[in-house]
Amino acid sequence: MSPLASNADDTSRRARAEESLRDQHPATAPNLNVADTQHLLHELQVHQIELEMQNDELQRARDKVEQEMEKYSDLYDFAPVGYVTLDRQGVITEANLTCAGLLGIERAQLIKRRFGLCVSTAHLPQYNAFLKRVFESQARATCEVTLLKNGEFPIDVLIEGVAAALGRECRAAVTDITERKRADVDRLVLSKLESTGILAGGIAHDFNNLLTVIFLNLELGRMLAPAGEEWGQRLGEAKKAILMARDLTQQLLTFAEGGAPVLKVIDLATTIRESAALALSGSRVQAELHIPDNLWTAEADAGQIRQVLRNLILNAREAMPEGGVVTIQAENVALRAHHVPVLPDGRYVRMSIVDRGNGIPKDVLPKIFDPYFSTKQRGEQKGMGLGLTLCHTILQKHGGAIAVESAVGFETTFILYLPASGKVTEVASTAAPVVKPRHGRVLIMDDEEGIRLSVGTALRHLGHDVETAENGQRALDVFARARDAKRPFDAVILDLTVRGGMGGRETMLELLKVDPTVKGIVMSGYASDPVVLDFARHGFQAALEKPFAISHLRDMLARVMGP
Repeated sequence: MSPLASNADDTSRRARAEESLRDQHPATAPNLNVADTQHLLHELQVHQIELEMQNDELQRARDKVEQEMEKYSDLYDFAPVGYVTLDRQGVITEANLTCAGLLGIERAQLIKRRFGLCVSTAHLPQYNAFLKRVFESQARATCEVTLLKNGEFPIDVLIEGVAAALGRECRAAVTDITERKRADVDRLVLSKLESTGILAGGIAHDFNNLLTVIFLNLELGRMLAPAGEEWGQRLGEAKKAILMARDLTQQLLTFAEGGAPVLKVIDLATTIRESAALALSGSRVQAELHIPDNLWTAEADAGQIRQVLRNLILNAREAMPEGGVVTIQAENVALRAHHVPVLPDGRYVRMSIVDRGNGIPKDVLPKIFDPYFSTKQRGEQKGMGLGLTLCHTILQKHGGAIAVESAVGFETTFILYLPASGKVTEVASTAAPVVKPRHGRVLIMDDEEGIRLSVGTALRHLGHDVETAENGQRALDVFARARDAKRPFDAVILDLTVRGGMGGRETMLELLKVDPTVKGIVMSGYASDPVVLDFARHGFQAALEKPFAISHLRDMLARVMGP
């Protein structure tokens, strides 16, 4: 306050004090002709009233300051960020309630306690370097550490601090970034999966072509082999290996853009029970199921969800080689926004799978969803590192999520979220009756010579007359020539994807222009390609997924060609 303003306040107060004195003692007013003693008494009375006024003003000012202090104290204590003051040795001299909550310790017990005692051992070097940097540089500094919250799971925090009080203390903000880091991990996993998917799609397509050739030739060899138990056993084992390889390509396709789920309303309770029974069959591990009768349904790809459950239950089984119990629980939940970082609010079915194995080390946990990461030894239980990545991908493509919690030496829990549906399960349609096969003329179009030869041989073995073409344009020429010769084809089998040429979809459109009655089967290594999923919309009568058995090819041709 300036001297002029202060003098003005004193003058005003003096005038008000004299006015108050005149009101109280009119006879003592200074304008009266009074003795010096009366004048002195008047001065004393005025000063007394001035002091009372000053006291009232000070009290009002103090009340206002206390109100402001109370307001800012509440803002300090209940801020969404933890605030803490440390001395040069890292001893806590002041902390707000939020900081006490982050550490899981009463505020009174925090004071005079070293903050470093709450930091994980692995991150102590980063914290100590941060504290040293703050006091030496007198500049703002940051660090990220894990705090060991008393009696609960650790939390990740960002500490931002600056020196204050002439370098005698550090004032720091402590922000919980646990959910943000989990979301960052999810984004990193998705980024890895996207790059893996580009490669996986191409590999799976080519691999399915090779499997088709091997599978058909194995079946032909089995048909043509001389009777004998040894021959049949060896070829049977080879066929099993092909079917296992087919499952692997399906996993690769799940990573690719073509691995989108085929959604239908499914009964999750039944899916969980069947998956558990299959995964634990023949083992010393038993399932303890907790599934409510009113569990919601989900619109999902039943095959892919079974893959997820089977992979996780198999992992639980392998974590308890001496036997034990895997607990599988399902429940209906309504999530609020951000309750699970990567999920919007809504209705979900939450499933948890708990094993009592040795747990997963903390340094391994961030990597378990990475493609091709595995801790399994090569041997009887091969670890290709695709199982958990597959689970993550499938749930992400279903609009769900997967999380893991583990304590070394105690247990591991995988938690799955799948969007719930209000629809009832669809009634399974009756299987199409088997039609007695007849012989006919079949055109095969595929850019792989091995496919043309093996499928052609299988069809000739079934009694059909076969011609082949390596691309769509060649197929159109062969088809037109056969019509002109009055020897039309009863069916055409067209590969969906042809490198450098016309594929199956375009070829079928051109064939329909020539002959609207043509009967086509689309053939592809991508089971979830839109043309395969909705073949009728593109003019086909059926879809053939590579690899396939001769019996499947026979039955499909019989239904398409008719009696």
